[in-house]
Amino acid sequence: MRAGNIYQFKYLSQFRSVKEFNEHKERYLQLYPDQFTHSEFIAFEVLTQFSVVVPGVANAKIATLVSACQGKQGGVSRATFVRMLRKAKTTGFLTVHKTYRSSGGFAHNVFVFQPIDTFVYTQMTYRVNSENLTESMSEEILTAPETEKLFLNLQNKDKNIRLEDNVSALHAPSSTSFENLDYSFVPDTVPQTFIQTVRPFFNLAAEIFTFWEKALMAYRQLNLYQPIEHMTDLVIHAFKTTVFQYKHRKIKTSFIAYYYGTLITMLSAEKRKEHLTDSSVPRYNWIDAENTYSSSL
Repeated sequence: MRAGNIYQFKYLSQFRSVKEFNEHKERYLQLYPDQFTHSEFIAFEVLTQFSVVVPGVANAKIATLVSACQGKQGGVSRATFVRMLRKAKTTGFLTVHKTYRSSGGFAHNVFVFQPIDTFVYTQMTYRVNSENLTESMSEEILTAPETEKLFLNLQNKDKNIRLEDNVSALHAPSSTSFENLDYSFVPDTVPQTFIQTVRPFFNLAAEIFTFWEKALMAYRQLNLYQPIEHMTDLVIHAFKTTVFQYKHRKIKTSFIAYYYGTLITMLSAEKRKEHLTDSSVPRYNWIDAENTYSSSL
């Protein structure tokens, strides 16, 4: 992605207005009230203030953003700002794109905030208020068979996958019958290999389709050249990675947020490969740049 002014990245905006962006920001803070430390929250607030010219999008160097924090209760360090970015990216609320100059080398970052889906917000709010399991309940789940154990964990702790009232406006049949459609009703646009991978853990059509929609969202966000259908194995790998991490209790947020973050990471690697094979893009060392992320801007 080439460096440029903020209006060059208007197409990345996921919000129709600043008001809508602020509403999603408040939803995010309600879902993750303990996500940031005090200093990280200052950094988060400054980044969102830089994201109002184009709603939800900011293009700036980290050094510029850190300097803007100095007038806010003592300011923050660069390391603190980078930690805030990492946390926001992990939850799927923020994606970060690197840009390069025409002459080669990195320029500024482009920060793009993602919308908080209404059904995700509703279900995750419920989950946050009720997910404190007792020790005995956790032990009971662990004694279940392997697949059933994971399925129950995902049901209890990640109800955000299920859609609510998405067909309430239909007159026939009832909305309940639609919500309970099994995997065989998933649209043909979703690859069968993906459906077969997800169905042992999420059997409803709405759930499986939501996971594929998240993959499409990440794919469109990164503007990859090759069709998403050619990357089905990668999407499946992202889902399996998330299942593995969830089973081993490594996920601190929600299942779907971790899955989205994993998709962004894996698809970003594919995007870098595309740049390396694109003769129109100036050559530079992506690997070294990745290792010096916090000091390259």
